Amino acid sequence: MSIDLCLVVPPFAQVETPTLGVAILAATCRARGLRVTVVHANLMLAARVGHGCYGEIATSNVASLLGERLFLPHAYRADPAVAFDAPTALPPRLRSTHDAVAPAIAPLLDDVCTRIRSLAPRIVGITSSFQQTLAASAIAQRIKDEAPDTRIVLGGPNAASPMGEALADIFPWIDHFFSGEADIAFPDFCAHLLADAGADLPRIVHCPPLTDMRCSPAPDFSDYFADLDRLGDALPASLPEALPVELSRGCWWGAKNHCTFCGLNGATMMFREKPGATALAELDGLEAKWSIGRFAVADNIMPLRYLTDLLPALAARGKPPTLFYEVKANLKYDQLALMARAGIEKIQPGIESLSSPVLKLMRKGVSAHQNIALLRDCRSLGIGVVWNYLYGFPGEQVEHYAPVAALIPALEHLEPPNDFSPLIVDRFSPYHNTPEAFGIARIAPIAAYRGLFPRHARLDAIAYHFRGNYTTALIDDADTRLAMGRAIGLWRLQWAIGASPQLRIVGADGAPVVIDTRRIATQAQISLPPEWNRALRLLERPHAADDLDVDPAVIAELIARHYILAHEGLLLSIVTRQAQDITEPPAYANAPAARRTGCATAHWAGRTTMPTSLSS
Repeated sequence: MSIDLCLVVPPFAQVETPTLGVAILAATCRARGLRVTVVHANLMLAARVGHGCYGEIATSNVASLLGERLFLPHAYRADPAVAFDAPTALPPRLRSTHDAVAPAIAPLLDDVCTRIRSLAPRIVGITSSFQQTLAASAIAQRIKDEAPDTRIVLGGPNAASPMGEALADIFPWIDHFFSGEADIAFPDFCAHLLADAGADLPRIVHCPPLTDMRCSPAPDFSDYFADLDRLGDALPASLPEALPVELSRGCWWGAKNHCTFCGLNGATMMFREKPGATALAELDGLEAKWSIGRFAVADNIMPLRYLTDLLPALAARGKPPTLFYEVKANLKYDQLALMARAGIEKIQPGIESLSSPVLKLMRKGVSAHQNIALLRDCRSLGIGVVWNYLYGFPGEQVEHYAPVAALIPALEHLEPPNDFSPLIVDRFSPYHNTPEAFGIARIAPIAAYRGLFPRHARLDAIAYHFRGNYTTALIDDADTRLAMGRAIGLWRLQWAIGASPQLRIVGADGAPVVIDTRRIATQAQISLPPEWNRALRLLERPHAADDLDVDPAVIAELIARHYILAHEGLLLSIVTRQAQDITEPPAYANAPAARRTGCATAHWAGRTTMPTSLSS
């Protein structure tokens, strides 16, 4: 018996969690009475080449577009009239991975298309984000050749306008392209098409943003788990690592002040959220159904109302689910403590820099001191922090980086960035939309796109990642870049070898002790005098030296021991404390909150974080 709709997740979507947008669409279409099956081609390839090898490609440097390149020989029909440039050269390590995996692609496509044909769907919907465009084309072309009456639809971030229109020019075997949030439009489209197979439907379908998040149901992960079971021991038993959920869309900070480098959301920056009670019921329902209490919240930025409408309810539980969330970096301590009690074990706060002038160039709405305080408080509370250190922003100066390189040895007890990497210009960002306003003379797609698409393709409309024609004082100063890169590399190394340093106050209030295992430490352990403790408490928020009622000799001693930083004219404590020592909000916790920010992008009916640098 045939089904109505087959949704396909191509490589190289991650396999550690289900694909959120497809799972939401499966739920919406099933709610309309459609017979739906999701085929996870990403899981099938990971099982074939190995989880580790697959993950290396899925997370590879976007400058190579290695995942796209692997499907290049299978993505187009043979046509001598269509010319291609030679693909760019791959670094040796990626070339080795490419050559090892390439023989597995054709057999994978055979298996995927056999699986789809066995379902005899009337409609095949394929999602495309990150490095999935050519895999989607290869699957679509085979299905169209073998079952010409099957209606094939491409959706996801890579099909957003104008990318979808440009792909339509070169992928004639794909019938329709969906641009935008398709929660309602796609089920309507399928119902219309199934009712009248000859319906004259537009090739490019533009979907308006969803206005009420309650119309977006909880995702349906049943096919992901069924495919995991079907593949048996070929993939780790630990999968999935978490379940993705979407509780809001858009970015309330970006709607007011769009970060200059953020290309996420496109036309859907408008912020919308599910009520706290709805979000809680969705988390509870998913945990009850799948017996998994780990969630990767895919929101662009945490709704502020959740600090009162959702997190207290989670914190009141004896064992709340564990959550990953994207947040703004200037959260106060009491907010972070609430998040920790509510089960938020890891955050992505969009730190990006420890230089206030560079953060201002980004329009982040935070200072370097707020970013450092966040890292300090998260270490105290046991909250993991995911972040990158970016450089290459128009207007940056050497003096925005050289002082930071000198500070980093003192910060090695705080969670390091994943990388120190150059900015790229992403589609839909202010840098892309109005480059001239930032002194960028010209932008062009990164070189890896050439050779992946025909010469006549409109690469300017297809590409998501661009290079800008500009330079900065830092880019021209190799010594400072090398110093920053080396300092961050050593910082990361301390954590990578499992020897993450400490700078922590431990012990009862009557006899506190400072433990210092940083490489820069002047003393591994010392009793904390009351006047030092008082100064460190006062400096948990940044202050100018002349604003403090503290003996200057105490401040000088704390600076000499690298317990406080003197950075950008202000002093700040970087000493962490035992969580039980700070369960009550410290004095600074009730200070006025600054503005917040975060970044993400839309799936068909969901979203996923996009990289902000070539090495993300």
